[in-house]
Amino acid sequence: MWKKSYFILSALVISGLGMLLLVYLQSHRSASFETAVEMGEQLAQQGREDIPACTGCHGGSGEGNRGLGYPRLAGLHPDYIRKQLRDFARNPLDIGVKVDAIARDYTKTPRIYKDLTVYSPGIRSDAIMNPIAKALTPEEIDNLSEYYARLPFKARPVAADFQTLENGRELAARGKPEYMMPRCSACHGPNGEGFGAIFPPLSGQPPQYIINQINKWQRGERDNDNLAIMKNISNLLTDGDKKTIAAYFDNMSYEVNQ
Repeated sequence: MWKKSYFILSALVISGLGMLLLVYLQSHRSASFETAVEMGEQLAQQGREDIPACTGCHGGSGEGNRGLGYPRLAGLHPDYIRKQLRDFARNPLDIGVKVDAIARDYTKTPRIYKDLTVYSPGIRSDAIMNPIAKALTPEEIDNLSEYYARLPFKARPVAADFQTLENGRELAARGKPEYMMPRCSACHGPNGEGFGAIFPPLSGQPPQYIINQINKWQRGERDNDNLAIMKNISNLLTDGDKKTIAAYFDNMSYEVNQ
């Protein structure tokens, strides 16, 4: 009988110690997270000697800059922000490939079938962001990612003419099946709200930023998308497509972390 009581008492003690350890680890993790967010906020707002404040381009609350086409960071998935900063910091591969501009006229653009077995580890070329990202430490990248992911954001719909919105909706809801191009909503959500760490929201992003990124994929200045999906989709978009899809998502409501 005493052996049974001993084992029960031992189990209770071990269980109690386990609970205390779990509470300690959770509180420690929470404190570490709060510290990371605070340090990220300080860096974003003030910068440091060789890094300008992020607010200069991305806004005081991470809302971005519509006029200059700088993206909003508020409310994006922390792992997405983290990957982008790492890709900005990565040196381009010296592979000796010259990227020629692709004609935006379908009659002059042949269908191209590519071998999709080799992918870039993630390259983003930008005159402003490349030196900044290279100067960031891994810890600073983590801190900024957590800080901006936590910020609230609310997009207000911007009006556009009916035909532009209809053309944008066609691309978002249907894509271009005749060119085997999937609909935008398949990855970025029915309202452009994004999906997880891989597919970012498009609603609430400055339209010019969306256009600029499609241009960069077409020119080979950005090559860091999952399975080269956007790289191949961008080559099927005309100049008109870029404007209509950007206007369409700019007409969407979006709210996060409210």
